[in-house]
Amino acid sequence: MILLSVGIGAFFVFSAYTKTEPVQYFEYTINSQLHLPWHMSALLARFFIGLELALGLLMVVNVFGARRWVLKLSLGMLILFSLHLVLLWITQGNDVNCGCMGSIAPMSPAASLLKNIGLMAGIGLLIRFYRTRDSNLLNIITLPVSLVLIAIPFVIYPLKQQLNLPLSRLYQPDQKEQPKTELRQGRHILCFMSLGCSHCRDAAKIITEMKRKSPFLPFYIIFPSGTDSTRAARLADFMADTKADNIPFHFVSQKDFVDMVQLSGNDGVPCIFWMKDTTIIRKISIPELNLAETEEWLKQ
Repeated sequence: MILLSVGIGAFFVFSAYTKTEPVQYFEYTINSQLHLPWHMSALLARFFIGLELALGLLMVVNVFGARRWVLKLSLGMLILFSLHLVLLWITQGNDVNCGCMGSIAPMSPAASLLKNIGLMAGIGLLIRFYRTRDSNLLNIITLPVSLVLIAIPFVIYPLKQQLNLPLSRLYQPDQKEQPKTELRQGRHILCFMSLGCSHCRDAAKIITEMKRKSPFLPFYIIFPSGTDSTRAARLADFMADTKADNIPFHFVSQKDFVDMVQLSGNDGVPCIFWMKDTTIIRKISIPELNLAETEEWLKQ
């Protein structure tokens, strides 16, 4: 039973860690699935990360608190999350990342439900058969220790304002090219890519297939112009390789391209953003490109 408690606790700690890589993804998960304001979603994201960390560490050291509240709260939290997963499965299907393990280990609602059932069974065994001899002091300190652990994510990941990109710069008269569509209003998926980047090509191929299946998806690609006289040939090679000629694009100055990427908090490409007006709603990695999730966001 000791090993069972340690194992479940370690899993809770790992689960808390996955929600921090990055924490913004977990914020988005709460916002999109519960339809809460961004500030509330950010607060809840850090609270649940801290709570999961606290419960996990207490189970690792086999300290369950007065009336075994650590186990009971863990079980209650898993039941609550499982009910949410059932609702998510019904409303959005099984082809979405529930966010239970962040973006490190994407899981469908069904897979996460199976995980939770296993964890609930293990905690049920601990509640039923495992008795520790915690001193009154240990029982008393579990609460303040938990509060300190819950506060840690708020310190490590302080609340920040959402990032905004100065997209109006793309429309200045001194730009040699201007966007083929209005990017400063509405929802769109903005992609910063380089013609010679292999990862950009991988992303473009996935985006092209998503666009083929769902033509209304508002993807838009921005390339750096540079001064390369072979740009036309490299663009033709990029399009021949990715078949991305169904995605609108244009070139911007190298300086504006680098500035936009750095302002978004990135230092390389591809950069793929869900945008609402000029605000970055979510940063998307290549493995996170998902048609069902994208369509669901656009419907909100």
